[in-house]
Amino acid sequence: MGITLFKNCKFIFVKPEPDGIKSGLSVAVEDNKILFVGTEDEYRAQHPGKAPYTVIDCCDKIVMPGLVDGHNHLCNTHMNISRAFPYDYGHISEHMLTTIHDPYGWLTRESLYDISMTSAINALKHGTTTVENSTILPDTAYEAMEDSGIRGILAPQMASSFRLDSDNLNWKQYLEKTRECIEHYHNPDRRMTVAVHIHDLWDCLERLMDGAMELSEQYNTRFVTHFWEFKNAVDRADELWKEEGGAFAHYMRKGLITSKSVLFHGSMLREHEIEQIAKAGASVIHNPDINGSNCGNCAYVPYMLKMGVNVGLGSDYGSLDVMSAMKLMQILHKIMPREEREFPYHKPFYAATLGSAKAYGLDHQIGTLEAGKRADIITIDLKKASHLLPMCTALTRVKPDLLYFLFLRNCAGTTTSETMVDGKLLRRDGEFTELDEEKFVRRSFEWTERCMNDLVAKKEQGAHYARIIHPDFVRDEEITYDIL
Repeated sequence: MGITLFKNCKFIFVKPEPDGIKSGLSVAVEDNKILFVGTEDEYRAQHPGKAPYTVIDCCDKIVMPGLVDGHNHLCNTHMNISRAFPYDYGHISEHMLTTIHDPYGWLTRESLYDISMTSAINALKHGTTTVENSTILPDTAYEAMEDSGIRGILAPQMASSFRLDSDNLNWKQYLEKTRECIEHYHNPDRRMTVAVHIHDLWDCLERLMDGAMELSEQYNTRFVTHFWEFKNAVDRADELWKEEGGAFAHYMRKGLITSKSVLFHGSMLREHEIEQIAKAGASVIHNPDINGSNCGNCAYVPYMLKMGVNVGLGSDYGSLDVMSAMKLMQILHKIMPREEREFPYHKPFYAATLGSAKAYGLDHQIGTLEAGKRADIITIDLKKASHLLPMCTALTRVKPDLLYFLFLRNCAGTTTSETMVDGKLLRRDGEFTELDEEKFVRRSFEWTERCMNDLVAKKEQGAHYARIIHPDFVRDEEITYDIL
């Protein structure tokens, strides 16, 4: 691939620190790694024999590390159409069957591939270069991420309380499929990490949790789960384990919350639980859009940061993006009626880069622009970004952290000029270099139309694209093996 030089950056977000935004520097990339960060003169003096093959003039551009989406479902972009049917978020099992299991169970390998590709394209377009993908049909999901060129964290979803028509595996088969994915696809040096993923604590029997934890330990990979997202779920789980002091205490004793644990949402966590998560070294992925629009709650992120919890950021939905999530993270907590409301201006950007990278043990590869790290780099053309006024280079000499505030308050919806992943330019001058965006978007719209018609027909028949295997919120001893 030769040398690519991002020349004379108007703004360069080197590290997510208060003084991490500089001006006038350049970034040199050799093959798939960052070779140099400094002035162009310094580069040419230190590397006289390495003339750039590709030069990208960034005198009117922001250059920053690619964003890391710590939690997403690339295959769920069509899912919100199920809101057309009655549902109640206060009754978890019932709403899941309507709003999640049916549209997931409807998916085929072809539709999942097209929808996942469209979601990956949306992510790349809005600056995400790494995405965690909680998914069914993981082989197809892997293929879509590989073909899109994005850096992936593949997380095959496992549960025991339901089965989907499209992914009809029992709990033992789920574990074996996850093992296969780790052995076949897990290779962080080649853009793919595999995490062990139980869907949620209330729809997985503990024999499945135990097997998942064993896989995580055996292969030294992350253990991830949706966690403390719905009030109804927390209340029912606390009732189930009340003799142990509540569900959180039970799961802590069980060893589910460790330094290898990545907890999605955490929007119902209480202060003493946050303190225990901090001590355990687990990470929380904040999903402000979905928590607000679906659950009517908001994670206590200022307190998490105060206690030292590593917080990453995610979009949780294929047509959302991390740019918008950064803005929401900045503004939502200031209006929440809680004692802790503030955090430094750079923290949403930290969460969207180094925080999410650290959650998955990838912070040595991505999350900052430093020599030796992987070349995951995005640029934003300020000549086409009237919404990013009044960012000015004079602030780098006066109050550089204010640049984070000015960027984050207006960044929602911003698209990239260049998107580079592992040294390869996937976007150049605001256009994809190889991906056919229109083709996949058109196909996904067609799949959505078909899905809605099929869901209506199922409802008229009183049927579903999934079936319940056992009730949620039960102990293992209440379930016999013959129904699993």
